[in-house]
Amino acid sequence: MVRSTKLTNEVQQKIGDGVSLGLTYAFAASAAGVTYQTFNQWMKLGRDSTSGKYFEFYKNLEQRNAEETLKIL
Repeated sequence: MVRSTKLTNEVQQKIGDGVSLGLTYAFAASAAGVTYQTFNQWMKLGRDSTSGKYFEFYKNLEQRNAEETLKIL
C-alpha cells in the first residue's frame, strides 16, 4: 500500500511563505508541521525529477529563495 504524502498545497504554501520571510528551510518546514528530514526527502525527489509534485515544490522553493536573496542585494 502506498502512503499518501504530507506535501499538500497548504503545506507547500506554508513552507514557501516561511522561506519568503527569511526562515531557514528547517524552520520553515517545522512551522508547516513537517520534519526537516521529510523536507529534505521532498527536495531530493524534486531535484531528481523533471515533472510532478516534488519537482514543482523544489522549483517553487528555489524561486522564492532567489527572490528573497535579490531583495537583500
